[in-house]
Amino acid sequence: MSDFKLGIVRLGRVAGKTKYTLIDEQDIRLVENYAFEARMEVDADGNGAKIFAYAFDIVKGRWTGRPLHELLWEKHRGGIAPSFQVVHINSVTVDNRLDNLRLVPVGWSPKPEEISSKQREQSLYWLAIQQVPADPVEEQYLELSRTRYYNANGELVEEEECSCTYYECHYPPCSLIERRLREFNICGRCQVARYCGSQCQQRDWPAHKKQCRERKRVLALESEPER
Repeated sequence: MSDFKLGIVRLGRVAGKTKYTLIDEQDIRLVENYAFEARMEVDADGNGAKIFAYAFDIVKGRWTGRPLHELLWEKHRGGIAPSFQVVHINSVTVDNRLDNLRLVPVGWSPKPEEISSKQREQSLYWLAIQQVPADPVEEQYLELSRTRYYNANGELVEEEECSCTYYECHYPPCSLIERRLREFNICGRCQVARYCGSQCQQRDWPAHKKQCRERKRVLALESEPER
């Protein structure tokens, strides 16, 4: 296998995890003119959510943001007709290598396939982000990596129970995301990390236990009635 290079761009935290996007070597120079972020799109039919990489022109501002996979397709392959869409062949929606993109009719969906944990651990996305050094800011200031919660109107709320936040499995190689709110298992100790199943939770424990802290609940003290 011949050597090849990939660009790995940090998108930030979404769905409880720090996400990155993969791009081809020829597209690495996009970082000179574009900023990147992760955005979650909730399926209107109730089929959960997906995470995509968005890019926006640094000079023009965030309002110019658009899905990175669409930008790359138009750059290299041409326009996208109204009745077509660009999809990710391997279902990893942040893997934006051109070989992983395909133009299909709107409404097209791949055949559902069961992907084993071993396959996820050997995926190019996971193998690539393993090369990324740990973020020293996130490691030192864990509060900066705290998940923010939003309600159905997009308003920031204090409590998770009032939010419409979908989670991705906390085990790094796994990119499964909830199809229903509160679907995944939650770590009973920290009450933060969520997993698609016990197998991923067990595999993640050697790494997660280093940061897992028992959640301290703040009890509201009721004032005594005046006498």
